[in-house]
Amino acid sequence: MEIKVQDETKGTKNYVTNNIIECVKFWNREGLNVYSKNISGDLGSKETNELARTTTYDDFVLEMLSIDCRTFCNSEFAKNSKVRFESGRVRSHVWVHEDDDRKLMIYVE
Repeated sequence: MEIKVQDETKGTKNYVTNNIIECVKFWNREGLNVYSKNISGDLGSKETNELARTTTYDDFVLEMLSIDCRTFCNSEFAKNSKVRFESGRVRSHVWVHEDDDRKLMIYVE
């Protein structure tokens, strides 16, 4: 499985979208290892351990990416930006909006 990004920034990436794309690269590279170590309890918190034990890999990484997206959408950069950043998750994907316009859609394929 690979995490994919539907990138609709049209070449106008910024601090928020750049960092989220870097997070996707991290989860593609390290996700299975992080997931396995959370299942065994060797890494993470009680909450992430339980999440890993009770969900599939794709649900786990999408939830972790949802947290990453919220972090960057609520960063000082985002708060001081002229645009409003938002993110959220539905069952199959995580989305990032700038001023109600979708810029990134992240999903597992």
